[in-house]
Amino acid sequence: MKIKTLNLLIIFMLICNCIYSDGCINIFQQSAMDCEPDYFFIYDDFTILGNIEINRKNVILANNVHYWGASTSRATSRFLLFLDNGTFLGMYSGIVFNPTRIEIIGQRIIIPVDDPEIGNVIDFSAGIPNEVWIDGHIFSYTEINSIGH
Repeated sequence: MKIKTLNLLIIFMLICNCIYSDGCINIFQQSAMDCEPDYFFIYDDFTILGNIEINRKNVILANNVHYWGASTSRATSRFLLFLDNGTFLGMYSGIVFNPTRIEIIGQRIIIPVDDPEIGNVIDFSAGIPNEVWIDGHIFSYTEINSIGH
């Protein structure tokens, strides 16, 4: 009986740490917390959005929302990029969007905004852009690790 319980516990721990798990901390969230411990915390809303190819590498996209202050009415949203092995590449801070409504089409991410003419696309076909124009605002990319060539 003890061995069965131990096996179930091990399986549960593996499931919680699997690569694409949103219910538990995963290697991507852990990597972000390790690289930027002042920005990311275990209780943040962390969502894997999907993956795209950048410079012939599989890149995982994620959204992180960190609530702060005396109440949960203040938050910082970050759009994160990782290599598929968990290496944290970098982030765009401040882009606010509903993660369930984004579209990934080839090497382009379509962010849902009311007026697409004021910016709604991040195009990764030429690599990771240093700046993007989303919903009338410019957002800069902060590189943590190089994607390499």
